[in-house]
Amino acid sequence: MNTTYSMSYKLSLIASVAGLLYGFDSAVIAGAITHLSHYFSLDAMGTGWAVSSVVLGFMIGAFSGQFITNALGRKKALILTGVLVFLAGIFTAFPYNFTMFIFFRSVGGIGVGLGSATAPVYIGEIAAPKIRGRTLGFYQMMIAFGILLVYMVNALVASWGSDPQWATQYAWRYMLGAMSVPGCLFMILAFWLPESPRWLIKNHREAQAGDIMKNLYGQNFDCQTAIQEIKSTFHQHAKLAPRESILSKKYRRVTLIILAMALLANLCGINAVLYYGNVLLENIGIASEKTAYYQQVIIGIAFFAAAVWAVYRVEKYGRRKLLIVGSFMCFLSITLLGILIRMGVTSIFMLVIMVVYILFFGGTIGPILWIIIPELAPNMIRDKLMSWATLLIWTGSFIVSQTFPMLTHSETLNRLFNGSFPFFLYGLCCFLWFLLNLFCVAETKDKSLEQISAEMSKA
Repeated sequence: MNTTYSMSYKLSLIASVAGLLYGFDSAVIAGAITHLSHYFSLDAMGTGWAVSSVVLGFMIGAFSGQFITNALGRKKALILTGVLVFLAGIFTAFPYNFTMFIFFRSVGGIGVGLGSATAPVYIGEIAAPKIRGRTLGFYQMMIAFGILLVYMVNALVASWGSDPQWATQYAWRYMLGAMSVPGCLFMILAFWLPESPRWLIKNHREAQAGDIMKNLYGQNFDCQTAIQEIKSTFHQHAKLAPRESILSKKYRRVTLIILAMALLANLCGINAVLYYGNVLLENIGIASEKTAYYQQVIIGIAFFAAAVWAVYRVEKYGRRKLLIVGSFMCFLSITLLGILIRMGVTSIFMLVIMVVYILFFGGTIGPILWIIIPELAPNMIRDKLMSWATLLIWTGSFIVSQTFPMLTHSETLNRLFNGSFPFFLYGLCCFLWFLLNLFCVAETKDKSLEQISAEMSKA
């Protein structure tokens, strides 16, 4: 590891643990939902609400991120992320009733949503241009690792007993309670992070920002030139800053591109596989309740492996090429899965198709979305735009999480599509994502945030 960048790597890795919380908190429900539904006697809508309530929290946390990170700074926002997830892990494991469960599941979601709006911005602001793509990729890698970790925890808990009554009463509590461990760990680690130099400069603390820059980039780094360049982007339109809109004429094009990317990403259906994987595998007839846990681990391994590959290849191939290839392959695989389900096919080959879908999503759309959005967002509106983009990311996730069990249980849709309708819908969104990247997304590799900000302001 280049010693000039060693501190950037270390701090980025710590901040990216916020992604592990996201992966763990969102995917833990995949193992718990069947037992939780039995415990609270939930119907299809209630089951969807048990899953999607965390995404509602994501949306609240993501939108509030622009105010919290501006007022408190990136570091304190990340500490708060750990606190909220820690509390959610404890209280969702021991709720008095379903309302209390929903409340604290939403609280955990607020923490994760805040972290998702803050961590990529923080990493993007402390990393040098030469390694920014890789360090931002750490966030998605941690999301994938959190998903894999929680699938392994769920499989372990499921192996503790074969009594259905025990599973209904206790298994889901252990699964959800385990979430408090990474929450507590991140809360402690976040105290060691320095504040973002760009946030410090924005708040007129240049001396402190200069010291942090030297620790990040080496003692020979020209801090004064960098500080003046950053200040110029903040103060270029100082009189207009309080009224700066993400939809103003100079920002409108990049804003609409980013918001479209954000909304479509999760509408590609990734959460149907990650959140409902156990139920999905059982419904299409390729797994039993027990074996579904282990097949989910296979999916988790594929997702993590793809994220690790993306971290090490994103600087080589660039963002745009990977997005184009990945979105098209996701379109082909998820559509093929829908065709096989429509035909009533039951084959382990369907698991292979799901793994292919996971590999391409996890190696392209998943990580690069979090890399390219903070890169494309101009300095003057980065906090606002990142919060709106993250809100739309979670909006797409909420739509998929809430509607998937309702679509799969619809008698009308099942008569017409035999359970395949959601997958054709996700395939359409993948194709729209492909067209968006093909015609609207520019390459950002090897450019400083200030260069990108200037280019996007002229667009």
